[in-house]
Amino acid sequence: MSAVVVQYVSKPKPGSSLETIMQLSKEAAALWRKHGGEVSYWSVVGGEIGNLVFAVRFDSFEAYGRTMAAIAADPTTMEWQAKRLKAGQAEWVRANTAFEIEI
Repeated sequence: MSAVVVQYVSKPKPGSSLETIMQLSKEAAALWRKHGGEVSYWSVVGGEIGNLVFAVRFDSFEAYGRTMAAIAADPTTMEWQAKRLKAGQAEWVRANTAFEIEI
């Protein structure tokens, strides 16, 4: 089975608080981990320098589907989304979902 990775890319707004961004990211990581995702966080240092990448990995498409269903059904997800939007610290850049191709 091939792995699945979801990436959420954001760019901190000028004057934003890195402390707030990190706290929100830690809260999001806890939520994803609670539902089975393997979370990593990246600072882009080449290309789109300054962007941040929140990545969630799954061992299979089935694991990805289970986690997505669980996170969508968790009321904490909407509470966190509202908190993130109210904080207004970063701009959405893009989201990617990738499936590993074994070679």
